[in-house]
Amino acid sequence: MKLAKKGICFLSILLLLLLAACSSSTGGQEENGEKGSEENTNAEANVEGPDEEVTLIWAYQGNEEQYQEDVGRFIEEKFPHILVEVYDAGTDHPETLEELIAKGKTPDIVTMGAITHTSHLKRFELDYDISELIEETGFDLDRYEPSFVEFARNQDPDQEGRLIVLPITRPSYSLHYNKDVFDILGVEYPTDGMTWEEVTELAKELTREVNGTQYRGLDLDTPYDAYTQFSQESIDPETNEVLITESEAYKRYLGLIGEVTSIPGNYPTEKPGDLLHNWGEEFGKGNVAMTPIGTNFGWLEQAHIDIVTYPVWEGYEGIAPQPRGRGHAITRTSEHKKEALKILDYLLSEEVQTIKSKEGTASPLQNPEIHSVFLEDKPEYKDKNLESLFLHSYAVGPSKKSLYGDGVITTAGIEYVNSGKDLNEFLRILQDQAEKNVRSQIESE
Repeated sequence: MKLAKKGICFLSILLLLLLAACSSSTGGQEENGEKGSEENTNAEANVEGPDEEVTLIWAYQGNEEQYQEDVGRFIEEKFPHILVEVYDAGTDHPETLEELIAKGKTPDIVTMGAITHTSHLKRFELDYDISELIEETGFDLDRYEPSFVEFARNQDPDQEGRLIVLPITRPSYSLHYNKDVFDILGVEYPTDGMTWEEVTELAKELTREVNGTQYRGLDLDTPYDAYTQFSQESIDPETNEVLITESEAYKRYLGLIGEVTSIPGNYPTEKPGDLLHNWGEEFGKGNVAMTPIGTNFGWLEQAHIDIVTYPVWEGYEGIAPQPRGRGHAITRTSEHKKEALKILDYLLSEEVQTIKSKEGTASPLQNPEIHSVFLEDKPEYKDKNLESLFLHSYAVGPSKKSLYGDGVITTAGIEYVNSGKDLNEFLRILQDQAEKNVRSQIESE
């Protein structure tokens, strides 16, 4: 995909100046001629010429229609002097970025499907700290909800707090609930700000059989997001020592999964973990009261479905899972960094963010007026609890990370509840396996 928008240079100002110069009388006195010449010179000095034409290469992962909807329609009229060449490449599929560079089309801007993918920018020597440029140009970083900026800085592959990417979307997480199930069972709906402990107790009240139908109070689906709310690291970044057996995050996270799956009637008694990671299939069956995942707007269109805030941990109130959304990065190699930042500044302006909010793109900015019009253009969401999407800040993640992963967190919940083992015993098993995984990664270097 390649798109281009050319600026147009206007010659009218120059023409006017030439006419003005020629209008002086050739028969006038010399001092009048000198005065007229001086005035013309001053006029020319005060006239600002058109912006210099600039060509930017943009690695945007998506098709032409997606680019135009997301970016193109806003910047083409605002920046007519900037020619933008757009290519379908990015960090979601780093091989596409590598191919683009090999063709001599090193991008000035890279749109990232997830702002956690900064290691790919470093790999291709594209990582660039925009902090100094932000200070130099007066770019307003305070417009962001603060946890977005801190999370973005924690994605610096050099772990120095550099700001390599600007977040452009607000990931949303919700506790979805089925009003029909609550009404049948005569239980009050959940409310914003509930903790995992409170939701678990509510699930117990909602798990029972009525008229031959087994109702399930809480389906955890893919619970990993709950683990990220702690912003803790399972491997010491300095020593590479595995910390699972002493990890608060691991203990409470697996403890939650164990408690919810052991509610009688909520999960199968045999291999309850097999019902985890069902990607929304269980909630869609109609007998599940609640499920906490990334906000599903398809579900939310239905009259009997609504949302409240994603559950929080006691001691970590007001903190949603990590904001692993999309972002724009200006590259180290770009010769037009200021022009690129001007574009990103406009895309993050209240004007553009308000338009996109009305259409259904949640803004990473903290302006409540922008949030108040979220999905305003789509009447099917009119009576939904959309305010819940903007009540919490986000987990920012650890500022220092080990170069190695533990290799066990993804399936830990499934394996734990299927094992039938005591939590502490299972944590030791995970510890041993993670230590082997880390050693293997070190040895393979």
